Amino acid sequence: MSSFPNDFDLNAAWFRKSQGDLKAFMEAFAVRLEGAIPGRVTVERQKDGLFSKISHAVKISVDAHNHTYVLALQKSRLLAQRSKSVHGVTLSTEQMDVPAWLAALHDEIQALAEHAGSAQNVLHDFLMS
Repeated sequence: MSSFPNDFDLNAAWFRKSQGDLKAFMEAFAVRLEGAIPGRVTVERQKDGLFSKISHAVKISVDAHNHTYVLALQKSRLLAQRSKSVHGVTLSTEQMDVPAWLAALHDEIQALAEHAGSAQNVLHDFLMS
């Protein structure tokens, strides 16, 4: 028998480690999003106990142009979904795996930044003419 761990053991260890850090991940991600795109992020926090002063993020919602991205921590699992809405009416909601959700959110934030940059350039040009 080999003394080196096999792929199953390594994958199981990585999974256990990532599950233990979900509260920390959610809180750090929430703080980063709140600072990066203020006014578009809503964070729901829950106290760690009845008399605890410490709380952690359990749900993060990001309002993008036509989508709302929600990441929730439920029963030691991350649940990700994206809803499409037009004029305040939700047309569809899809469950996503977390890596795909993060990639889609990244693309939305990049599009928002490009739009804001374009608007800033137009305003600058208008004010300078």
